[in-house]
Amino acid sequence: MKHTLLTCAILLPALSLISRADDFTVEEKTFQIDTELQATFLPSQSLAIRIQPDAWTDFSITSLVMQGSVVKKGDVLIGIDSENLDKHIAKVEKQRKSAELTLAQAKHELAQLEINTPRKLEDAARLEKELAENLKWYTEIGHPKDIADAKYSVKKSEQALSYIKEELKQLLIMYKEDDKIEETEEIILTRTQNAVEASEIALKKAKIDSEKALSTVIPRRLLSSQLALKNAQIANASAKAQLPRELELKRLAVAKAERDDEQAKENLAKLKADRAMMNIVAPADGSIYYGSIEQGHWSPEAAAKILKIGGKLPAKTTVMTFIPADSPLQLSAFAGANQLQALHAKPSGTAISESNRYQTIPVKLSQVASRPQTNGKFLVTLEPSLPDGSLAVPGMKATVKLSSSKIDKALKVPCDYISQEADGSFSVQVKLADGKTASRTVSIGASSSSWAVITKGLEKGQVIVKK
Repeated sequence: MKHTLLTCAILLPALSLISRADDFTVEEKTFQIDTELQATFLPSQSLAIRIQPDAWTDFSITSLVMQGSVVKKGDVLIGIDSENLDKHIAKVEKQRKSAELTLAQAKHELAQLEINTPRKLEDAARLEKELAENLKWYTEIGHPKDIADAKYSVKKSEQALSYIKEELKQLLIMYKEDDKIEETEEIILTRTQNAVEASEIALKKAKIDSEKALSTVIPRRLLSSQLALKNAQIANASAKAQLPRELELKRLAVAKAERDDEQAKENLAKLKADRAMMNIVAPADGSIYYGSIEQGHWSPEAAAKILKIGGKLPAKTTVMTFIPADSPLQLSAFAGANQLQALHAKPSGTAISESNRYQTIPVKLSQVASRPQTNGKFLVTLEPSLPDGSLAVPGMKATVKLSSSKIDKALKVPCDYISQEADGSFSVQVKLADGKTASRTVSIGASSSSWAVITKGLEKGQVIVKK
């Protein structure tokens, strides 16, 4: 069977298979686990000073308080040059007023289009319909009538001339029978002759007008009606295609303008919020530490490089930590996985700060992190009972010693006397009366880095040897 030696810190993995056989007599002695941690005094309450701007990026430092400064509520912690941002906000506000007027005008135009577009579509359709009806009537009735009227006007003038000539002829016959033409008869005869002349002129005019009407005016009238209908058809088709498109484009333009306006409004609000961030003041009485204080660490190095007059304040980075004046101190330390068993027993102990190595400070374990940090260590938080006049301040180091798992009468043996078997059990080599050794399986209770408590398998007074 293969044997390996047990190291108690991790339940005794193999150290060596070759060891000298030193005797050890098992006795009842006091057992306890002593844990030593390197800790740092940190505030139990603190506020990270950082900016988280949404729009502005230029946060130039004009003034700042020094590391460790004691401040009063309202004291300026970091002065920021706000001139450029103030000018930019004023410019954006003027642009917003112009944009609001433009948007209002666009909304008004859209409202008019919403009303007028259906009307214009109806007008275009109605005009096409009316012109189509007019052309149908003119083609079937009006056009033949105009031709007939033009021709009849000549015939009518011819008839009128014929009538008046016949009348003149009869007058001449009648007056010729008389030997003497009276004055009244002379007047009638002259008037009739003038009428004949006027009728002849009227006939000529009627022929000219009829010829023009038949050759030009009437065909043009028909063509105009046809062209008018064609144009109305084109206009109606164009209206059906263009007017709804113009309306939709206007709707989209107004919607975009509204989104742009809302975005501009939000951007202005963000700029004003960023401007408010430039007022970095103490929220209460307290003190200022450069850098961040979180997860048991005080990290001032990066912030010390940033916090300079004329430098730029980075976004989303803790550059200072405000510590309230009434915030009690706590001790933060980090434990390895091999120390967790002892710590979970809630041990008490003492701390010695680097400010006074002769002053013992009682401490009480308050919390152990359930998960390790990235370095594999577990954050341990302790509450110190500081005496009056203590010089402990945040950032100061201390050595913490804790005691736990105390057993007054324990069968404890050195860890290097215990071996782990292949099946996972543990054993020791017991020295027999004849000087020979025998392997004994043992059960282990509490353990430390050097000692293990045997709860079964050994008795007081037995002698064990190293394997």
